[in-house]
Amino acid sequence: MSYNFADDCFFRMRPYPTMAKDPTSIVPFYQPPQAEPVRSGSVSDFVLNEIARRIVDGVYKPGQRIVEAEVTRDLGVSRSSVREAFRRLETNRFVRIEPNRGAMVATPRREDIVAQFRIREVISGLGARAAAERVQEPGNREIMLGLLGDIEAQRKADDPRNHRAENGRFHRAINNMSGIPDVGELLDQYNYPILHTIYFRDLSHANWLRNLSDHVDIARAVLHGDPVAAEHFARQHMHRMVDIAIEIAERLLEEARNR
Repeated sequence: MSYNFADDCFFRMRPYPTMAKDPTSIVPFYQPPQAEPVRSGSVSDFVLNEIARRIVDGVYKPGQRIVEAEVTRDLGVSRSSVREAFRRLETNRFVRIEPNRGAMVATPRREDIVAQFRIREVISGLGARAAAERVQEPGNREIMLGLLGDIEAQRKADDPRNHRAENGRFHRAINNMSGIPDVGELLDQYNYPILHTIYFRDLSHANWLRNLSDHVDIARAVLHGDPVAAEHFARQHMHRMVDIAIEIAERLLEEARNR
């Protein structure tokens, strides 16, 4: 059954110590602003991405315990690096830490997904509305025209393989234009990186085209300085993702049951 509240929106493991250099291949992890910054390219970063890859690829299943000692031995890293990675993975809803049991692969629940996307829908709509209200500021119209040109080029190339990076650039541009720094921060905070990652890894051609169409609607509304339309299309775009996210989560659970 599909979810509707409109009436009330890869990885391959690499041997240590190789570090990922392509930013589009990294899970979009959220780092709380109050947390101590983690140096990019650190051992903790490597462990973080390696465990995330294994969760996404199904090596670690929903509900499965990830044994700290085994990860330490397998990756040849310290326990402190593994514990730091677990802490960051918990923040990003990849795992949950249970007393006396350690890290367990998180099981996304339908109600949690719906709640998170309801929040994301509101935030996304706010960002698009604010961007439309600021479109006359110097350089903003040119940014929107550039985004529309990029989308047309993507359609002509007919190749969705880079859509994850292109999607990120589009939404960052809208968020930055909004003039509200917290918009992007909050969208990252209320995200399910595992579902986000699997979605783009398995992106169908039809969903790719639908995303591009949604982006055109949002960009045109912002370009024309129509905050009501911009908010509507941004919220509609996010609302559409709810059923897709639930389907991915249910598929993960089914794979776990059949392991």
